[in-house]
Amino acid sequence: MTPSLPVSVMGLLLTCRVGWGVAATRVSSARLVALVFGVQAGLHLAFAMSAPGGRHGGPLAAGHMPPGPVTGEGVHLLAGGVSALAGHSLATLCLAVWLAAGERLVWRVASRAATAVRRAAGRLRRRRARLVPPAVRLLLRLPPCSGAARLLPLRHVMPRRGPPRRRPGAAPAWCR
Repeated sequence: MTPSLPVSVMGLLLTCRVGWGVAATRVSSARLVALVFGVQAGLHLAFAMSAPGGRHGGPLAAGHMPPGPVTGEGVHLLAGGVSALAGHSLATLCLAVWLAAGERLVWRVASRAATAVRRAAGRLRRRRARLVPPAVRLLLRLPPCSGAARLLPLRHVMPRRGPPRRRPGAAPAWCR
């Protein structure tokens, strides 16, 4: 029995979101196994809740109700029993090991690519330094003007402290 399309789409989107959330850093094998188990359990719960009669995984003929009462039984997650649980657990562990190996490979390739880019940038910097004339190199090495020169007061500004003085004969500010 196939799950409904909206449940499948939402499951795919949420699984992609979980993967996107852990993609920024390296993930330990234990955390990866826990994530795969959690995602698989969540998907099975969603599929079981969307299936008719609360049963996921059992083949039903069109128009037939599942065996047993539908009400009072709740959602049936272990349609295949303990053997299905063991099979799903084994598949989850295999998937987690496979994902861990792929993740190690991706991070190794990314670190080697970053090293290659750093080396290439260093070579370009050294090559560019040879093309710049010595006089320009000397000007580039000079420190920028110090901040003290910019903080000197202007000659035509008179420093005054306190509130502005009142002109003689002017009304106070509160009665205007």
